[in-house]
Amino acid sequence: MVTIFDNGKEVSKARLADVYYSLIPDGVAHNNVFRGKNLGALTDAHIANIQNGTFRDMFIGDYFAINGSNYVIAGINYKRHHGDNADLGNHLLLMPSDWSKTPTETFNPNGSTTHFMNDTDTTAGGFANTKLYKTYLPQIQQKLETDFGAHLMNFRTIVSTHVDDSGAPDQGEWRDAKVGIPNEVMIYGTTLNGNNKNNAWYNIGDENSQLPLMRLNDSERCNNRVGAIWLRDIHSSSGFAFAGNYGDVFWIGASYAWAGVRAFFLIG
Repeated sequence: MVTIFDNGKEVSKARLADVYYSLIPDGVAHNNVFRGKNLGALTDAHIANIQNGTFRDMFIGDYFAINGSNYVIAGINYKRHHGDNADLGNHLLLMPSDWSKTPTETFNPNGSTTHFMNDTDTTAGGFANTKLYKTYLPQIQQKLETDFGAHLMNFRTIVSTHVDDSGAPDQGEWRDAKVGIPNEVMIYGTTLNGNNKNNAWYNIGDENSQLPLMRLNDSERCNNRVGAIWLRDIHSSSGFAFAGNYGDVFWIGASYAWAGVRAFFLIG
């Protein structure tokens, strides 16, 4: 405990950690501090402090507990001013603490029937043509809309739509989204197994810097050893990049059944 005095008179006591966090300037400086505190339910005060850009008492690794899910703060204003036709305002970028969920399903791989990316080993049509993008992301969005209501933000993101004969994405477009799958740069801070020979724009788009959560806590890059997750980077005509739960990184066929889903989204 720390005792606080005013003109020689004791006025309060506080934990040293609380004093430390209170001294950090408001705003995006909070991107550089990992705390990991349970913030409980999302409140009007939280929303006000997101929208006014102070992000008061919210730090990287802190999480909201809502309807059976823990949603971790992975970045603050990560996509601020991004987008081809919109100027995105103040926001938090959140991810589930482990697996994304629909109203009825958890995207936890079982190694047998959980072909979350595609049913076969193909990347034809780009990420936009995968089962994960077309079928599962809308279902994940349903739960997020229930959990966050009007505070779930729409954003613009780049989605690959075609793969050339060598297995590299060569076409893509800006699309509206309320939920997305991370790329290699968001997790590792660099490109690794994604095939970017035609342009990194198709795999990486505007999400082109490492998430603070991944930068500040190495365990998050391997999903805290809970399980491996899919990334949206196309490697070849048959496979996508993959973030392993042993700290490894590689690519794998699109029908692989041991990769789960940890999607990101924005609130504000």
